This record gives sequence, C-alpha cells and structure tokens, in this order.
Amino acid sequence: MTDASSDYEQLLALHHAMQLRRSLREDGRAAPVAVRRPTRYPERAADQELLVTSLETIGSSADEVVRSFYAQLFLGRPYLRGLFPAGLRADGDRLFNALIGLAEALSDLPRLVESLEQLGRDHRKYGIRPAHYDAVRQALVGALREHAGAGWRPEYEQAWLRAYDFAAAVMQSAEAASTDPPYWQGTIVAHHRPYLDIAVMKVRTDVAYRYRAGQYTTIEVPAVPRAWRPYSMATAPRPDGVLEFHVRAIDLGPVSTALVHDMGVGSTLRLGPPMGSAVIETTGERPLLVVAGGTGLAPCRAIVEQVLTTQPGRPVQLIFGARHTQELYNLPILAQLADRYPALTLVPVATDDPDFPGPRGALPELVASSGPWHRHEVYLSGPPGLVHALDRVLARLRVPPPQIHHDPLPD
Repeated sequence: MTDASSDYEQLLALHHAMQLRRSLREDGRAAPVAVRRPTRYPERAADQELLVTSLETIGSSADEVVRSFYAQLFLGRPYLRGLFPAGLRADGDRLFNALIGLAEALSDLPRLVESLEQLGRDHRKYGIRPAHYDAVRQALVGALREHAGAGWRPEYEQAWLRAYDFAAAVMQSAEAASTDPPYWQGTIVAHHRPYLDIAVMKVRTDVAYRYRAGQYTTIEVPAVPRAWRPYSMATAPRPDGVLEFHVRAIDLGPVSTALVHDMGVGSTLRLGPPMGSAVIETTGERPLLVVAGGTGLAPCRAIVEQVLTTQPGRPVQLIFGARHTQELYNLPILAQLADRYPALTLVPVATDDPDFPGPRGALPELVASSGPWHRHEVYLSGPPGLVHALDRVLARLRVPPPQIHHDPLPD
C-alpha cells in the first residue's frame, strides 16, 4: 500500500472515530443518529418511464457510455481514481450498472430504499464524501447525454437527476446514521482446502460483526487493495463471533485466488458491512425449499442452521449440488444436522459424477421433477445462470414470486 493510500486510510479512520464520538451517549454507548430518511418520490412512476425510454436511445453503445462516464468522472478530479482498484473494469461496470439499474428498481420503492441504505453503509469503506456524489451525478448524466445524441431530451435529464438525487439522499442518510466502523479488520483463524480450488476459512474480526443468516459481506485482501468481492457467511451467527466463508478460486480473479491459494492462518483482510435481503424470517410457517449450487451452499447452510435452531419442527428440504463428489465438502456437517433435526431432508446432487450413488443431473430439472413447491418459501443461491434457470422452473410450477428469495443477479 502506498504512503498516500495509508494516509487516506488513517484520515478515514479518524473521520469515523470523530463521528462515533459525537454520537456517544453519556453511558458510553453509541446512540442512533436522528437523520431524515427519504421515503417519498412523487414523480417515481413518470420518471421510471422516462429513464427506461432514455436508455433505449443509447442502444448498443453501453461500453462506450461506461468509458465516457469514467473519463468525465476523473476529468479534473484525478484524486477520485484512488478510490478504485488498479483493474477498473469489473468494479467500474458494477458501479455504472448499479446507477443504470435505478430505471428498473424504481418499480419497488420500499425494496429500493432498503438496498440503497445498505449501499450507503457499505460505501463508507471507500471513504465516500458528499462531494463524490456530486461528481458521479455530473458524470452519469453527461455520459448518457453524450451517447444519446439527438435522441436526448431535457425531460430525460431531469428524470435522471431526480432519481439520482433520491438515491444519493437515501444513501447519505444511512451513512450518517451508522455508528458501525466503515470496515472490519479480520484475521484468518482456520483455513483448509477440501477441493483443488475451494477453501473453507474462518475469520475473527477485531470488532463484533452483526449479521443475519443469508447475508453476505465484501472482502478486501492486502494483495489487491480497493478490490472488494462479495462472499456469504456460511453459518448462522455464532456465540464466539467467528465467521466462516467458502471461496472458489476463479480464473482471472485475484481476490479469490489470494484467499484460496496465497493466504492462511494469521493472514489479515478487511470486511465491509453485511448486505443482502435474502434472509430467513423465523416467524413464518411455510415449509422451506433451499436450493444451492457449488459454494452457493454457504448462505443456504446459514439459513438452514438458523431456522432449525429457532423452529426445529419446521420442514426444510435442502437440495445442493456440485459437479463432483469431492465438491460436496459440507455433506458430513449437514448430515450431522439432519441427525439432530428430523425436519431436515438432505438431497445432495453430483451433476457430472457417474460414480455418485445419489441423484445426478442438473439442479433445475431435479427441482422441476420433485415438486410441487407452491406452498413453500424458496431460497436460492449459486452461479447466476443456475439461479436464473431455477427462477424459470419455479415460475412454471406457479410458485408465487414473493415466496422466492435470492439476492439480485447481474443481467
């Protein structure tokens, strides 16, 4: 890490310490900060139509718009480049796609507000300040205007400005109200590789890390500064506060490669705040169908643990698959859970292993053939292609959309 980056991190920590000190009550505990929470957006329906129509004027030039967005963002503000990792492409696409995603997300305002509040708390780890929001606002509208050409209309610009200002206000109110640290320092206390490219690691944080079963965090490793990648907690919250993660090393993925192959017990990392809304409601009564593929088992195992400890009689069917038998590394732990809780039914699947004694084949086909599921609450996790396929199967089986839960997927 450069001296400039180190200085910036120290300033960020100092800013948080001052904010926390201002919020302390007389008894020394952090008190909630009274912040106005934007929840109304009178022009929402009309603006959503304008946003969608404006994007149609861009057509197939999306990559050029992304490049233009960052060129305008950094023009005259070179200091902002330090907020992004050296390899900008993946992280850059995420930011721009999130901004463009406002067009669709406006259809469900309560869900959008919840997501924006999580983003506001999460963005504190980057050291985002109010001036940065203004810079992004200008760059976003400038890039869209430039590439829409003659098709751009003043009402498009006003709709984008209103939508962005609403989103920024929600995020900034959540940031101001949070008394948690901008990120947590973590130390790996256990690390093993049950399969060639998979690591199971346990992490202890310097400050208590509060989350709900089914949520995920983002992790930054020292070798790849400012490149934060999402990983789900693999257990329900534990009394000792230790977090467990399942990581698969992916091609051209420097963070996952470092976590699997280069790091071990004693290695340090950083964690962002918990995120995600695919959490279990332990007051529900519907039976559960939980479907996981690969390391997507992590949040599903956390959900299963949570519901079995709080509602031990609630029926749970866990269908989890991997390509090969060796990748079903959590099967012994899950089998122990099933022994303790008769309400849990396990269905392990090896999709590509002819020697596997249990079910084989694609998970969507197995789910389709083993229903009906319309009376179940359904939780899904795994690669985006798998979750999209499961969504389509469940729609054909007439499972009501409000009963299907998973985190948002990339397009």
